[in-house]
Amino acid sequence: MSISINELFSIPLIYRIDLSTDGRTLLYSSNVSGVAHLYISQTKHSSRPKQITHGNNPVISGYLSPSGNQVLYLQDKDGNELHHLFLTSKDGTKTKQITKNPCRTWDACWNQSGKEIARSYTTQESCGIEVFNVKTGENSILIEQETPLFDANYSHDGKWIACTEYGGGKDPKNMQVTTMKRNDPKDVIHYKFKDGSKEILPSWSPDGKKLAFLSDSKGKNQVVIQEFKGTDRQFLPLKEGEEAVDMQSPCWSVNSNAVYYAVTKDSRTRLYEHPQNRERTALPFPDGTILFFRVSKDGKTIVALQSSLSSPHCIYRNKIGSKTVESLTSRKYKVNPAKLAKPRPVWYESSDGLKIHAWYLPAGYGPVPQPAVVWPHGGPWSQTYDMWSPYLQSISQSGFAVLAPNFRGSTGYGAEFRNMDLSDPGGGDLEDVVAGAKWLRKQREIDKSKIAIFGGSYGGYMTLIALTKRPEVFAAGIAFVPITDLSLIHI
Repeated sequence: MSISINELFSIPLIYRIDLSTDGRTLLYSSNVSGVAHLYISQTKHSSRPKQITHGNNPVISGYLSPSGNQVLYLQDKDGNELHHLFLTSKDGTKTKQITKNPCRTWDACWNQSGKEIARSYTTQESCGIEVFNVKTGENSILIEQETPLFDANYSHDGKWIACTEYGGGKDPKNMQVTTMKRNDPKDVIHYKFKDGSKEILPSWSPDGKKLAFLSDSKGKNQVVIQEFKGTDRQFLPLKEGEEAVDMQSPCWSVNSNAVYYAVTKDSRTRLYEHPQNRERTALPFPDGTILFFRVSKDGKTIVALQSSLSSPHCIYRNKIGSKTVESLTSRKYKVNPAKLAKPRPVWYESSDGLKIHAWYLPAGYGPVPQPAVVWPHGGPWSQTYDMWSPYLQSISQSGFAVLAPNFRGSTGYGAEFRNMDLSDPGGGDLEDVVAGAKWLRKQREIDKSKIAIFGGSYGGYMTLIALTKRPEVFAAGIAFVPITDLSLIHI
């Protein structure tokens, strides 16, 4: 084995990032200590991070206060996904719990005044948005309903809250952007362009006159600039094969004249600055996938969490206007990056002629012909990006080639492709995976009799259904945390 599995999984992962208003302070979550916790550092290449949360229960999401002096974070206990909210000082020395009852918390946000916090939550009885007074500790339910609310964030004057809401139209799986008045949550505005579309991930312009969010109403995710309380809107154009990434909201420039957003094409991403009424400009971050990015409120700094299938997580900083980036987190690992498998993008035809994109990683060592593994991703509304995965590298370094197909139902290839698995789980998507195994059999370096399937969550379901419906295709299969009851798959 070129690189051991233990060595690969000892490479730290980075999960989320946040940036202070002035762009000088970086907050991020990482498992460098063995458990995911929050770290804070200056946005300088030589800055040493300080761990500010501790314990056996991981912390994934943290949010810097507008002043940068406090950190809000959510934490569950023993993986039960019932979260309390906590406030701590930026050095982690003064921590207090601000919630009375734990519940499934999707996200949280600060009012720009720093005096109030909102979280979107789900319980067994209802969904809603709860607000907390930072000074007094008082809390209240702002809105309560049957359908979930996500991505809540305040307008810059604190008078409105925007969020993503399930519903809008005949199909309960529709999604729409909803804005509600903070002091009168019954005063709402919905942004829904057509039945069957998804409008998601809203972001307020600093002047409060516009919203930027994603819509697939024209067949693929695009950034929309929407007039608040009005009807004017602009869909930012994309090139052939591109789609706006649905992992975070667009960000605004300080003067409200430009937005920043990530675009995916063939499961790689690129970050753009797009001034209104002008052409977009690509920002100089490395090739691969940008998971999250943040733009400082003063408009001078942008940080991005980036990785690729052959390059682990790293946070980079770009001074807006500069053509270079610098790394803010360590790129020193116990493994030699040159020994990591290099991914190759491939396209192949499924049983009905549909073109399927996949990533192919050759085996890290061993004689030819080599065994292979097909890796169906989870979701199914997800995709295998050119993004760091110790799992895929471990399979490769163990002497197996890997094919990771983005089968129908995957995101990143348009709304029609994404919706092809509706009412058909284990049907057409399984045929795409089987076609991937057939593609492997045509490769000279692959042992045709030793092709396995290995996946988790929906990928685990795909593994089980493949071994059940098409056992002649695969020599073995491994399903972890699989879905075994089809009634639980709400597609």
